[in-house]
Amino acid sequence: MSIPSGGPIADLSYRNYTGPKGLAKLRWWPIVKSGLRSSFKKKGFWVLAVVSLLPYIPVFFMVLLTTLRGTTDSSFLPEFPSLVGGLYSSGFWPLMLALMVGAGSIAADNRSNALQVYLSKPITKSDYLIGKWMYIFLVVFAVYFAPLFLLTVFEMLTLGFGDFFGKYGLLFPKLLLLSVIPAAVHASALVGISAWNKTPWLVGVIYAGIYIFTSFLAIILAHAISGLSFRAAATVSDLSIGGAIAGVGTNILGAAPRSVLPGPESSSLPYPLPLWLILIGISIVGLLLASRRIRAVEVVQG
Repeated sequence: MSIPSGGPIADLSYRNYTGPKGLAKLRWWPIVKSGLRSSFKKKGFWVLAVVSLLPYIPVFFMVLLTTLRGTTDSSFLPEFPSLVGGLYSSGFWPLMLALMVGAGSIAADNRSNALQVYLSKPITKSDYLIGKWMYIFLVVFAVYFAPLFLLTVFEMLTLGFGDFFGKYGLLFPKLLLLSVIPAAVHASALVGISAWNKTPWLVGVIYAGIYIFTSFLAIILAHAISGLSFRAAATVSDLSIGGAIAGVGTNILGAAPRSVLPGPESSSLPYPLPLWLILIGISIVGLLLASRRIRAVEVVQG
C-alpha cells in the first residue's frame, strides 16, 4: 500500500461524536402505530369489535321507544345511569378484544428475538414498554368509550339538552373515567404476562384463566360467608378483576347496574376502596413484571 507524500498518516480510529445528543420526543409512538396497524389487519379484531356493540342495540331501541311514547316512567325503562352501568358491567367482549391485541404484545417479540432489535435503536426500555402498553390501552378504551359516548349523546338528544344536563350533568366526564379503568388494567396485566412468555396464545389463556377463576372464587366466597350486609356481600362478590371493574364503575355512576329486561334490582353498591386496591395492585404488578423482564440483551443463566 502506498503512503501519501503529504506527511504522516493520521490516526482515524476514533472521532468525537458531533451529532445530536438528545433523543426525539414520543419515541414510543411508532411502536403504538405498529401495534394498532397489526391489530387492524386482523379480521377477528373487527368481528369482536362489532360483536361487542350488540348489547347496546336493545338499549338504543328502548330509549327510542321511550321517546316515541313520550314517557320517562321508570317501570318501563330504568334510569339511564343504571342502564350505562349494566352495559359497562358486561365486559366479556372487550376482554376478548384485549386478549386478541395484547396477548402477543411482547411475547411475539420474545419469540422472534425482536426485543433486542427494538432496544438497539435510540429508544429506552421505558419507551418500548409505554408503546406496547399504550396501543392495548387505546384499543380497549375505544371499545368502551365509543358506544357509551354515542348512547349518551343519543339520550341527550332525545331527552333534551336542558333536562339531560339537569339530571346527568357529570355523566360525560364519568364516561372517560369508566373507559380508562378497564383499559389501564387490561393493558398493564397483559404486558406483564406477555413479557414473561414467548407464546401469545398461552398469554391469553393465563390472563383469561385468572380473570374467570377470580370471578368464580369471589362468587363462591360471597355465598359461603353468611351474615353479611347487602353492601358487604356485594363487595365480596366483586373481589375479582371483572367484578372490581364493574363495582368501581357502579360507584362512579352512583347507580346499581340494570338491564332493559325486567329482573330483580339491587340497590346496594359495593364498597369502592377494596376494589380500587385490587385494580391498582394488578396494574402495578403487571408493569413491574414487564419492566423487570424487558432487557436489551438476552441473559443466559446456567
